[in-house]
Amino acid sequence: MVIWGCNDDDQSPEQVNLLFTEDNLAGDWKRMAEFKGRPNDSLGLSEPTEDLFAQFENCRKDDIIRYVKATQQEGNTYFWGIGEVACHNQIANSFIEIGTWTIQESGKLNRFYSDVGEPYIVVLLTGKQLRIRKESGTKEPEGVIYEFTEYVRSK
Repeated sequence: MVIWGCNDDDQSPEQVNLLFTEDNLAGDWKRMAEFKGRPNDSLGLSEPTEDLFAQFENCRKDDIIRYVKATQQEGNTYFWGIGEVACHNQIANSFIEIGTWTIQESGKLNRFYSDVGEPYIVVLLTGKQLRIRKESGTKEPEGVIYEFTEYVRSK
């Protein structure tokens, strides 16, 4: 006899941690939060010390980042997207190509534009959620402070 049961602790596919790969990162990610973490919290798990998102203009709060996986001849590209609410002189629901990107199995995400490289660390990647931080934080007397950006998959 086989007995099947449901466990309330089961995670939906959207909540399962994914491998840090191009396929898993590719897509549209809408910004949902930006905050300063607690000293030495490199994963952004503790209660934030400062809500940076609350300081944004409303027209920046629904911005999107689009990661496009390359074909064999080209590099991966990323775009900045303007959401439903556009700031002055912007067009709602439009995208601008910014540069290229790479991701390593370790979670290191490099974004390049105009010969400038920006190293980030992916600290959380699920089917629905992405949290990144800049590779280096700010050294304070109480420890290193990191700024995090959190996204929800929109496409």
